[in-house]
Amino acid sequence: MSRKRRLKKYLPLYFLLIIPIVHQIMFNYIPMYGVVIAFKDFNMSKGILGSEWIGFEIFAKIFKDAFFLRAFRNTVILSFMTLIVNFPLTIIFALLINELANLRFKKVIQTISYLPHFLSWIVVSGFVYQLLSPQVGILNYILVNLDIIDKPIHFVVKNSVFRSIFLVSGLWKSIGWGTIIYLAAIAGIETSQYEAAIIDGANRFQRAIYITLPGITPTITILLILSVGRLTTVGFDQVFNLYNTAIYEVSDVISTFVYRKGLVDAKYNYSTAVGLFQNVVGFMLVFTANAFAKKFNEYTII
Repeated sequence: MSRKRRLKKYLPLYFLLIIPIVHQIMFNYIPMYGVVIAFKDFNMSKGILGSEWIGFEIFAKIFKDAFFLRAFRNTVILSFMTLIVNFPLTIIFALLINELANLRFKKVIQTISYLPHFLSWIVVSGFVYQLLSPQVGILNYILVNLDIIDKPIHFVVKNSVFRSIFLVSGLWKSIGWGTIIYLAAIAGIETSQYEAAIIDGANRFQRAIYITLPGITPTITILLILSVGRLTTVGFDQVFNLYNTAIYEVSDVISTFVYRKGLVDAKYNYSTAVGLFQNVVGFMLVFTANAFAKKFNEYTII
């Protein structure tokens, strides 16, 4: 087929492609110009172009800011906890769902596990506060009646409990949705491999370990690389709706720190510099993880 005929055939699809391209340019590339604020003594009345250039002065202040260092530490800790717990559990859950023989029961489990993903963090945080409430919370009620504790505990204002709350609530909300990609990858594995394994006497567990798991290794590798790149990123919505001033020491992360500096304190150059630093570190982590992945298998991003 000639180039002219091919262009004519797919012309409607090219027109449809214009919409996402324009969206990407308008909301992802044009705003990148605003990054220069991080290198200027930004003044609203003078604008970006009129503000004085101060180079890396803001970055020097950031690395001396104890509150930023605290937010950076909490971000890495919470992200790393999520990576080492949620990532493998999502894979295990996908393998378990795949092994369900009853198709109707399998669909029910998938639907139930997907539902939390569609709830906003405002709703989920409401559930968490009700569950852990010292007055009406079911957890305190059970612990008191079992004589495990003497009186109700206000869990949501305890530094020692926040990270567990963050981890469990995040896992509950995301584990079902996270299995979709793995189940799609499992569906692409040739059934002849399972048939041969059955003939050789392999049980369900052996088929999962020696066929299913290797079959989704490319998907696992790619998602792991991307997850490592997000080690300096923690979702704003989850933390913002779960944290409070009593537990800033363990709950304040870069995204909430940027929110307070940028929107509350109106220090736009400061918050832009923090966000730029976060993205640069994430970019470097992706390339580092990709380089390590190349040493173990051929499944990498680039």
